[in-house]
Amino acid sequence: MNRQDTPMQRFFREFERNSSEGNVAASIAQFADVFLAAGPQGAQAVRASDFALALPKRFQFFADLGCKATELAAFEEQELDSRFKMVRTQWRMRFARGKEGERAVLADSIFLVDTGVEPFRIVFYLAKQDYMAMLRANGILKG
Repeated sequence: MNRQDTPMQRFFREFERNSSEGNVAASIAQFADVFLAAGPQGAQAVRASDFALALPKRFQFFADLGCKATELAAFEEQELDSRFKMVRTQWRMRFARGKEGERAVLADSIFLVDTGVEPFRIVFYLAKQDYMAMLRANGILKG
């Protein structure tokens, strides 16, 4: 990842840290009150308050699978207009469980970030792949 220090890169390094630490409150604070979440199964509007209830379960699910770290591996930002930026990211998720050793998987995401407010807020999140299928294909999730 290019380590140039732009405000957007600082925002996503904070996002990375919040995810790695399982910091629900700080993670939720980076999203708009209502945002659009999309992926291979479709799209839906999500209230940050509802997301706050689901996020601890998501963090625990990945911890139970042996996720030791989620690191920002690639980052590309594009200004859409004076207020919004699109950010393409790639995340390296490192898993380690028992005798299986460590495995890393890459996950691609796209975010639309509102930079017209302080602090910045994510208004759109696109998971480019089905996480469950990706974890099964890499032998991390059984069944």
